[in-house]
Amino acid sequence: MRKNLIILTILCLFLLLTGCDAKTDVKVYQTTEELTVAHVEVERTAVVTGIDLEANIISFKDCMNSEDFELIYHGGVSVLNTYGRDIGINGIGNGSVVNVFYYSDTERIVSITVSDKATVLKGITKFSADPDSGTARYKGTSCTLWKDVVAYDGDDSLDITEINTEDQVTLTMYGGKLVSVVIELGHGYVRLANQDTYVGGMVEIGYDVIVPVTSDMLVAVREGKYTLRIYNGNYSDSKPVEVKKGKEVTVDLTDIAIPTGTVTFNITPAEATLYISGEEQDDFAYTNLYGTYGIRVTCEGYNTFNGSFKISQPVNTFDIELVENEDHEDTTEETTETTTETSETTTESTETTGDASEGSTTEKQGTEGSSTTGNTITVLGPEGAGVYVDGDYVGLAPVTFPKVVGTHTITLYKTGYLIKSYTITAADNGENDEHTFPELTSVFDALEE
Repeated sequence: MRKNLIILTILCLFLLLTGCDAKTDVKVYQTTEELTVAHVEVERTAVVTGIDLEANIISFKDCMNSEDFELIYHGGVSVLNTYGRDIGINGIGNGSVVNVFYYSDTERIVSITVSDKATVLKGITKFSADPDSGTARYKGTSCTLWKDVVAYDGDDSLDITEINTEDQVTLTMYGGKLVSVVIELGHGYVRLANQDTYVGGMVEIGYDVIVPVTSDMLVAVREGKYTLRIYNGNYSDSKPVEVKKGKEVTVDLTDIAIPTGTVTFNITPAEATLYISGEEQDDFAYTNLYGTYGIRVTCEGYNTFNGSFKISQPVNTFDIELVENEDHEDTTEETTETTTETSETTTESTETTGDASEGSTTEKQGTEGSSTTGNTITVLGPEGAGVYVDGDYVGLAPVTFPKVVGTHTITLYKTGYLIKSYTITAADNGENDEHTFPELTSVFDALEE
């Protein structure tokens, strides 16, 4: 009986505690103390070096101590210009100098403001940098490079020597130094084909590319659409060309080639030596371009003939008779109208060539005011790459060529690889310079990226 009473008591207590409805939820409350976290806000002036919105990470390089650091970004972060207006995250990019405010404990960004102490120069051309001397030049102005200066082409980080003088760039100065260079308009490459009749003349492409025409040339030109103009003597023509960044375009000059003419000289005495434009000729039949050319005829015991001739049609014949020198001394005498010519073209003596032993040479200069030194520049690598200096082919790396003071574009070319160019500065310091550049990128590797 007592046992049953105990069981009945337990059952009553259970029903009293749970209620009559078995589905009723029982709420349990736990008293907790509210905790307050005190964030410490930090401000740093830094260059933006990367924006990854997928990972919500922005990378920076501190302008004071060059420290690289990353912070967490979220959509609620305000990004302000120097006037306090919200420009959004797209209002800044790699190379921007900003004041970034963030919590030191969570590394979360609070706000970003474009630094009002930074100077931004846009639309700059003819920029070149010399990391060895720590200086850069643009539009005749010189500035000091920050030791950790950064350079970008969009999202791609570059070595500052990869900035070509033909690129249009944005420069950002801070603390009196150049801290970043960002390409606005890049460069491509123009190759001429079938330009033989223009060799020795000049070609003009784009805004400011004016270079001598050589038998093998690859010229860096700012991206855009242009009229290519080419000259040789009194003959000139033009063709349209479109240059795309990082691409090579070949301009075939076959349809505007200068027609060639043949000239035959009947020279007395027959043992005389003939020079055309300073170059000795093996015989008296000479094929060259339309135009005017210097002429020199020498023979021992005869007065030297100096003059010029003009080819005006495909076949030309000139008669030259040297005058015997009674004293048997070689003298130089300008002769007028001493030749007859069957194609009704007279020989004029309005031009006199230099000494035939000196020949006729054209020295290719670098930047304005540059000069050739007695030293050399050697491009050691990448081995086997074709090397062009200011558009003129000099050979396969390793290759050595005369050192000309100034800024030069070194372009590297190899079949199956992306063309790459670098800017170097040659100083008149009595030393030979050597350069080794990174290996070229395979076209196939570039397509996979």
